[in-house]
Amino acid sequence: MHHFKSTIYLLFFCLAIQSCKAQQKATTLPKIENYTKGELLIKASLDGTTENGVEVGKITVDGTIHFNWQNAIVTINEDNYYMYSIKKSAGMSFCNQKEIVQDNENAKAVKIDMLSVYKYGQVVGSLFPATQKEIEDNSGLNRSSSLVLGSTISWIYSDSDVVFNANCTVNQERENSYSFKETTTYNLHLNKGWNIVQNTLLEKEDWKNNNDQGSLPKTISKAIVRKIPPNINWYLKYWANDELLEIEYQLAIQTPITKQQYENWLPKKLGKLKRTDYEIGKTIERMPTINNVYLLFEKGSKKIELTIVDCADNKDAAGVYTLMKDMASRDWKDETETGYSTATKMDDNRVMIDFNEKEVKTTLNYNANERFVIKAEAIDVTPDELWNLLKELNLKDLK
Repeated sequence: MHHFKSTIYLLFFCLAIQSCKAQQKATTLPKIENYTKGELLIKASLDGTTENGVEVGKITVDGTIHFNWQNAIVTINEDNYYMYSIKKSAGMSFCNQKEIVQDNENAKAVKIDMLSVYKYGQVVGSLFPATQKEIEDNSGLNRSSSLVLGSTISWIYSDSDVVFNANCTVNQERENSYSFKETTTYNLHLNKGWNIVQNTLLEKEDWKNNNDQGSLPKTISKAIVRKIPPNINWYLKYWANDELLEIEYQLAIQTPITKQQYENWLPKKLGKLKRTDYEIGKTIERMPTINNVYLLFEKGSKKIELTIVDCADNKDAAGVYTLMKDMASRDWKDETETGYSTATKMDDNRVMIDFNEKEVKTTLNYNANERFVIKAEAIDVTPDELWNLLKELNLKDLK
């Protein structure tokens, strides 16, 4: 009897282990290897652009990808603008010969090929699932190297169950270079809701004509899979400058300078030049904020127009700040017909300079106090003279 009970306990124990292993395997999530970019949002493009992206998941700090397609379903159902016939969604628009078997002619769908990643509300990269990283280059225009065989995955949302089996043939011809038939086979057994499509390049056509060469797809398969294939890897193409992105974010959440603070700060003189005019909240061309102060200083032939823009509390203005920082970050110099333009360091500040030597006109552009974009335009004042005058501005008190 004791032996019988032990056997029963052992049986339950084994079943429990197998159940846990099965559950663990079922809940294994896709992951980006060697990931270092922190938490990012994932958005799906419903129209091929990043402007109408819908949040469908996130990447956590360890690179694990968590998908949640419910938001996209809500958006699609609210706006049928994104829905097309299965034929068009599948990509059968340019077939020379085609065969289609479809059991639900009224079904409509939307296909997702682009997954973009966002940080602080900005597009910072894209997510690319494929069997090999090099497949990403297959879509490049004017490709001269050979295509890479393998698979990618995409997503398609169908408003109803539908079976769509089809063959599409495209006659590919170029005189003295190639002549072949490109064939694509579609085995799309779609369930209502989201479906995963495995897109596989099975065969390619490499061609060469004298010094001209290229590679084209020849045999393609598109088929529904019920889960992400185990040979699919996840690659992140990241193009953002994290340092500048962090600066923009911190600027956008700061409290802006008020009109009263500008008025309390206004200097009456700049060196020996007296302030003769000022304006707070001036509209400036190509500047997305009016949170600024304009000052005019004059004495004799010397004239200085100074504009200080506060880039706090404005996402677009913060972008202007980081653009200035990036443009002035490296030394360069261009000679002009009347003088020169340059980016250089003046004391400990990076400054962009335009100097008209013939008319002695100077323009300095630079950032200050980790929030201000400053432009100073002067007549009868050299760059060094103007910079020495600008150093007298007590910007630390402008708060």
